[in-house]
Amino acid sequence: MAKKENVKKENNKNVKADKKNKSSKSKNNRKKAFKIELGKIKKEAKNKTIAAIVLVFVLIISIIIIYAVSSNTEVDDRPQFFKSENEYVSGIDVSYHNGDIDWKTVSKNNDFAIIRAGYRGYTEGKIVEDTYFKNNIKGAEKADIPIGIYFYSQATTVEEAKEEANYVLSLIKGKDVSLPVFIDYEYAFNKDGMHDGRLFNANLTPTEATDIINAFCEKINKGGHYAGLYASSYILSNNIKASKLNKNIYIWVADYNENVKYQGEYDIWQYTKTGSVEGVSSKYTDMNYWYTK
Repeated sequence: MAKKENVKKENNKNVKADKKNKSSKSKNNRKKAFKIELGKIKKEAKNKTIAAIVLVFVLIISIIIIYAVSSNTEVDDRPQFFKSENEYVSGIDVSYHNGDIDWKTVSKNNDFAIIRAGYRGYTEGKIVEDTYFKNNIKGAEKADIPIGIYFYSQATTVEEAKEEANYVLSLIKGKDVSLPVFIDYEYAFNKDGMHDGRLFNANLTPTEATDIINAFCEKINKGGHYAGLYASSYILSNNIKASKLNKNIYIWVADYNENVKYQGEYDIWQYTKTGSVEGVSSKYTDMNYWYTK
């Protein structure tokens, strides 16, 4: 009887031990499963974090690219001065060389006039008012024709360009100048028909020339007027860094060929210097197309 009791007790111990082992094994399995699940969660979270970082990186790169493209894509927000169904409107530019002008007659056949305000001498560099400026601007205002201004520059430094711009601003103060003020950038000729003068002899680099033009135009803008550049196709193509000109500058190109040789964009084309204009007393007059489209 005692032996059976002992066997029974032993069996009970074994059962309890077995239950304990099973319970321990179950706990271990749960721990292992938890660790596996936790590992999966961590891995998934890590993957999501990496994906989020990659997405943010891609967005930043995209924004940089869009900004770079938009910065290089210039939006032309300059005002269009003429409303016309035609490709261009026609006008003249004048100075004392053109003598007396009947502005009432001129206004009937021309859409605009660009008047020389003055010039800088190409030897000594003295700034001088055009002797017909006052008469011309008074007559043009009375005839109610849109007026632009140009100044024949021989500036060889940025400071001289600013001096020229300030001089022009003083001349046109209170005048009805609705079109741009242009810096006339060209080389003078001597009596032998060869290029000469302080600007030509300064032998400026395209970058230096561009800085001078930009300085003039910036001063004109600060004075409350639109600004522009007058130059030949050759000078625009070879002696000026056109890509570095201020983007709000109006380009007026002189080219007497059948087509403009300058490959860049331009607003006005001076297509002849031997035109005949009713109301202008000189034999020849410079004539221009101002493009509206």
